Amino acid sequence: MINRRIKGNALIESIVGVGIVFVPLVLFAADLAVMFHAAHANEEFAEQLARLCSTLPDQANAIQACSDVIRQYRLPSNISKLECSNLVFDAGAQEVSLTTSMVVAMPVPFPGYERVTVSANVKQPIVSLPVPR
Repeated sequence: MINRRIKGNALIESIVGVGIVFVPLVLFAADLAVMFHAAHANEEFAEQLARLCSTLPDQANAIQACSDVIRQYRLPSNISKLECSNLVFDAGAQEVSLTTSMVVAMPVPFPGYERVTVSANVKQPIVSLPVPR
């Protein structure tokens, strides 16, 4: 009877021990998945903005188009901020470069990581200007 009780206690202790280690790892993996998804979405958003800007005639129109797109963009519930910065419309180099950043709320906030900022820097060739001869 005593031997049986010891085996039962060992089984319960093993299950609790695995749970204590496994549950935080799963929660951390959920945070990582959200962060990688947000980084990918931000990269795609930056590429689309740069492509849009590359079809416009000058930097003023590109800045206005970016602010219009960001203003009309419907943010997911876990993204609190989306901004475009460092937009450079370089007609001499025939390229547009910009930086976008998103502030993402983590689904399972660990201390110090309640919100994470993901950024993307992209360049696209300008297609709206004629090629110099």
